[in-house]
Amino acid sequence: MLCRLYAALVLILVAGSVAFGRAAPVTAQDATPTAGTPARTDVRYVLPFTPEGLNPGLTVTATEEGICGFSSIVALDRPDAWDCLGANNEIYDPCFENPFLARDGLGEVACLDSPFTTDVIVLTLTQPLVREKDAPAIEPTGGPGSGQGAAGAALAPWDLPWALELANGDRCTLLHGTLTRMAGQVAHYGCADGGIVLGETDRSQPVWTVTYLAASEVASTLVEVTAAWS
Repeated sequence: MLCRLYAALVLILVAGSVAFGRAAPVTAQDATPTAGTPARTDVRYVLPFTPEGLNPGLTVTATEEGICGFSSIVALDRPDAWDCLGANNEIYDPCFENPFLARDGLGEVACLDSPFTTDVIVLTLTQPLVREKDAPAIEPTGGPGSGQGAAGAALAPWDLPWALELANGDRCTLLHGTLTRMAGQVAHYGCADGGIVLGETDRSQPVWTVTYLAASEVASTLVEVTAAWS
């Protein structure tokens, strides 16, 4: 008798929950959001300088004299990012100018290999920066910074961010120099875990996606981009 009364009470409580619009408890069969899935891709900017000088969280590994005569071909969305030449003809890209110095002065820039490092090289400029950077440079070569996609279509700056953090935990940075073409797509990114990213970022949804080929795999997968760096 007690078992029957308990079963009836459970049925009444469930029916009451539905009648009053309360959600039933989630069961193991119900779909639940994946832990850590972002609502949208986080767009991030590297800011090496503060009004007091270089950000104290960065470590200067070298200080040189240099010149910055070209737009960065890595940080495409940044008018304050430059392709620079150091004292020993070493190429540094991207280098970010100090915005707190006089714009008509010689200035200084901080150069980083990726947004995932705290090591920087500081260049003291020997020539003023040429202020012609309202838009990324367009060079019809098909490589990073060329403004041309695989089919010749113009690229927006965020089609090729400087670096990507992926939902699978991998971190990828834009490649320099001669690029490999696979399956008709350019391998624009090399990743810390040995994988590569083919083509551009798909920004048609709030959470961006990329075509990712893991190391030693024979098929690519679509992976969400949790953060994109410029």
